[in-house]
Formats: sequence, structure tokens, C-alpha cells
Amino acid sequence: MKKIKILFILILLISCTKEIDIRIPSTGAQFVVNGYIENGQPAKILITRSLPYFDPLNLENVVSSSVRDAQVKISSSNGVSEILSQTNTTSHPPIGLGLSDTWYFNYYSEVILGEEGVTYDLEIIKNDTIVSSKTTIPKLAPISVDSLRFLYRADDSSYCYMLGHLNDPDTIGNCYRVFSKTKPIWGSTFDLNNDSFDDFYMSMLEQDGNFTDEYVNGWNFSFPMYKGRGFWQEWGLQESYDSEEVDGTTAATTGFWNVGDSVILKWSSWDRSSWDFWYSLAFNNPAGPFGAPSDANSNISGGLGVFSGTSSQYIELIAQPVLE
Repeated sequence: MKKIKILFILILLISCTKEIDIRIPSTGAQFVVNGYIENGQPAKILITRSLPYFDPLNLENVVSSSVRDAQVKISSSNGVSEILSQTNTTSHPPIGLGLSDTWYFNYYSEVILGEEGVTYDLEIIKNDTIVSSKTTIPKLAPISVDSLRFLYRADDSSYCYMLGHLNDPDTIGNCYRVFSKTKPIWGSTFDLNNDSFDDFYMSMLEQDGNFTDEYVNGWNFSFPMYKGRGFWQEWGLQESYDSEEVDGTTAATTGFWNVGDSVILKWSSWDRSSWDFWYSLAFNNPAGPFGAPSDANSNISGGLGVFSGTSSQYIELIAQPVLE
């Protein structure tokens, strides 16, 4: 009797299966903007067309979707305007794109440099498509350089993390993004500039390097900072690939530096609208295969993406904890 019941349940389950066809509506290609202007630096703008939902996000697709021959104009609140130049279409690598410190770009300013407190209007025109955005470079809320130090990973003298101290200004609304570049003591795995440092700054691991003073306005406090993961790295792996295992992963654990690494910390204050974009993007992944992704908070009118204003400080460090 028991065998008959089990057989009946199996037949019932098989008979209830049904193939589900999920249709993703096509809304047509849109312009996607990833641009920023930083204090003392030219504007750098990457303009691409949006990719189909299931297409992989890789360098080949970024290059092929790159938008050329658009008129890209930046105007500043202090009365200066400029038509941006295009990157060299014969450059390599990759073809037709320039390297910024965090990603690629295909348009850049040659006259306008970023200034704190100045507002910048971006206008992109190609055929009958008009895309626009606006951003303001905030005043830098710096981190205390003298407070930066490295601490050993618990019970392990081979790896370390960073500790910093912030005196947050007493005006609420300060937004931060934190990045790092590393020249690993054991050699680099991704180095197009031949200086042994990562070619791109990585967002720091915790919250993808996005912080705001919503709950700590005006506070003086210390906090840990952990190394991020580059888009070219596998999750759980860092620079070296030796046979040693730490916590079940080969080489350094994600979030930690090798003791002796050279590190450049990029500490940045960001305008609120662009910070909202990056923060929303970090939490845009659906919860499970049937979850619906939320909309990223784009500040681009007529397209997708972000145009950011940022002021930054760059600090060179050696990942060498000091025993107290």
C-alpha cells in the first residue's frame, strides 16, 4: 500500500509540471551614460547603447555598443562651455576607448577642469536624440590621513585590512565613495600601464564603497575599510595564485591585502544624485531568479546612467601593520 501511495504522488507531480515561457519586453536601445568630472581633472564620458537583457556585459560588447559622432557639450556655472573631444578610434587597448581610473571613456574635455562648488550641465545630441544631465562637484570632506593604518587579519599575519578615522562635517548630506588601487607584493595580474598597479580603482568591498552621513552627521569615528574586487577577478581570489589556502580559497581572501602590498586609497566626496545612482545600483540585483530588479536612480534625462561630480584625495600607503 505504501509503494502505491509513493507511485501516486510521483505521477501527480509529473502531471503538474508545466513549461513557463517568461517574455522580456524589448523597449529599444537607449543611450547609456557613465561620466564624471572630478576636481582638477577633465570630464570623462562613456556613451554606449543599452544592450539586450541577457547579453553579457564584457569589453567586446562595450566597444561594439560605443556611440560615436555625437555632439557632447559641457557648460559650467562659471560661464565656460566646451564641445568634448572623442578618443582616438585607432587606440589600443581597447579600440576607440580611453582608460579612466575606474572604467573606460570615449569623450573628454580638454579645456574644462573640475572645480569644487561649480555646477556642470551635460548635453548629448545625436541625430534626433537629446540626452542631458547636471551635476555639482561638492567640497571635499577629507579623511584623516594620519589616522590611516593597517591591522592584521584576525589570527593571520599574512593579510591585513585598513582602519581610518573620519571627522564628518556638521552639515548633513555628505556622500562618500571609497576606492583603492594595489601593487601586490607578489606581482600583478592585470596591468596595462606597466606600473604594476591595478589599472582601475576598485570600489571598496563593504557596501561597494558607498557611504553617507545620514546616521553619523557631525561624528568623529574610526571604521574599517576592506579591499574590493576588480571586475577582472574571480570572487574569492585576489592577486596571487599559489597553492596555499586561506578559509577555503586559494591565495588572499577577498577583502584583505597581502602584507607588503603598495596601496593608493582614493577617498571621494560625491554629489547626492550620483551617489544615489551608485548606491541603488549596488542593491539592484533581484532576490532569487524570480525577483524583480529595482530601478537604478539615474540622473540622466532622455537616457540611462549617471553623470557625477566628485572631489577626491589620493593617499599612497604600504600595507604594513604596526604592532602596538
